[in-house]
Amino acid sequence: MSRQNVTSSGVKLKRELRLIDLYFSGLTAVIGSGWIFGSLETASVAGPAAILSWLFGGIFILIIALVWAEVGTSIPVAGGAVRYAKYSHGGLAASIISWSVILTYIAVPSAEAVAVVEVLQGALSLYGITSVTLCSSGFPTAEGLGVALALSALFFFINYIGISALRASNFAITSWKLIIPSLTVIAILIVGVPRFASNFTTPSFAPYGFLPVFSAIPATGVAFAYLGFRQPIEMAAEAKMPGRDIWRAILAVVGTSIILYTMLQVVFIGGFTWNSSAFGTTGVSPGDWSALSTSPYPPIYSFPFFYEVAGLGLGVLAILLAIDGVVSPSGTLSQYMASTARVLYGTSKEGFLSDKFFEVHGKYRVPVWGLIATMIVTIALLVMAFAGTLVSSVGGAWSALVSIITTTGVFSYIIGSVFLPVSRKYAPDLPRPFKLPAYQAFSLAAFIISALLVYWGAGALIAPPSDPYGGYILIAVMLAGALTYLTYKDKKPCDLKSGLWVVAFLIFTGVLVALGCYGFGIIPSSPLPFAWIIDIIAAIGFYFWAINSAVPECHVKVNIDKGIEASNNESE
Repeated sequence: MSRQNVTSSGVKLKRELRLIDLYFSGLTAVIGSGWIFGSLETASVAGPAAILSWLFGGIFILIIALVWAEVGTSIPVAGGAVRYAKYSHGGLAASIISWSVILTYIAVPSAEAVAVVEVLQGALSLYGITSVTLCSSGFPTAEGLGVALALSALFFFINYIGISALRASNFAITSWKLIIPSLTVIAILIVGVPRFASNFTTPSFAPYGFLPVFSAIPATGVAFAYLGFRQPIEMAAEAKMPGRDIWRAILAVVGTSIILYTMLQVVFIGGFTWNSSAFGTTGVSPGDWSALSTSPYPPIYSFPFFYEVAGLGLGVLAILLAIDGVVSPSGTLSQYMASTARVLYGTSKEGFLSDKFFEVHGKYRVPVWGLIATMIVTIALLVMAFAGTLVSSVGGAWSALVSIITTTGVFSYIIGSVFLPVSRKYAPDLPRPFKLPAYQAFSLAAFIISALLVYWGAGALIAPPSDPYGGYILIAVMLAGALTYLTYKDKKPCDLKSGLWVVAFLIFTGVLVALGCYGFGIIPSSPLPFAWIIDIIAAIGFYFWAINSAVPECHVKVNIDKGIEASNNESE
């Protein structure tokens, strides 16, 4: 059987995901550990102005999502981000983009497992249980590592036994995950915000200025939380009606998450009092927002909303939050295990990984080797978290993993913003169930936003107390994706020319990080953030370079035709 038509095992993926399933796949990825920790982490960087971080972050992601809504519904294939890069910019670009996508998705399950351990530790501490320590200073202990590994193994099994089991678990888990944060918002708005409204101006609305409002977006979990919108695209090959449902699911996920996360930030700021044992803020002086995530960490750091509702006397809700502290990250862990396997499947399909990742289990009809690889990497990252080798400018292992995931993830989003105008130009007759108006403006804006988020995210990995080389190492690891091109069998003469902009973009970002405020400070950040301005100008240049260096028109058309054929033949 042809590799173009079916999987290497001769078994097709199964089309059975409805609109509600696609929506829930995105929502369960969005409402994970980001809602548990993101509000505190963002407030610690930007103060009450953190509300703007979620609003601007949501708008940024919405612009990117609108681009992907058209791209993902035009050619609904499993592991789409990897494959679109090859369709428009050839093997070299696709090798680097695919590697970044893999780095993004494969790291999420470990971040969610770490989150579960942290919230369990917070609950144990509040209830006075000291015989077990699962987490210390943001890093899992040996016992915590055991819990994280067991949880990961459970959801590996759920994903292994098939898409039906994943769909059933997602529906139940996501329903819970949507209800509990919403109840938390309503309860604190009624009981907490009227009592502590002065927090919104203590010591001022933006005590650290407005630059942290934006730099917090990739560093504190804002972009990380919103990244789940792309799940419906990665599951596209298993959608019943992809053309009708994928774009609707994407926009519904983004809209829901912007409202929910912005309101969570509002109620977090107005839901606690300073220097209070009841609220877990002992030792934190009024207005010292940065102390919320500075070692020695106050108790509220381990489980922010849990301590807030407990301090407000909402005991029943506190119990529900303790349960949700396990359920929300677990659902996200499970969804990303599924999506990572599909990304590896798509990468293999395009020839950048072993044919093993293209195999689908004969009985359960899932990409089994992708699941196994995801589990192996999850174990390795959890061990690194236990060893204390993962740390960012904001805090412990969870924050470090979030910065890594955001930087690599947003970088991979860049390909959508260049694939769209290229496909409009060279494949104008391609059926587009969702057609974005003013697509050129949206594509350019999405590219610029992605460039800024990559710069901010890499910078967060070198600012103290991070490893001073962390951001540079991450960029080097992303560039190492080019090595997979060496084993790529379908090389074309135009690959180097068409993919060179990707290499140059990453090198430029690394140099800018070094010269800007995160690194040596050669480029001044006052009175204006000149490094940001340089990044925006450079992003415009890279965008037009990318558009004008696409593979020849004949290759684009052939690649898109193959993508449509794959969409029709890989699933049933």
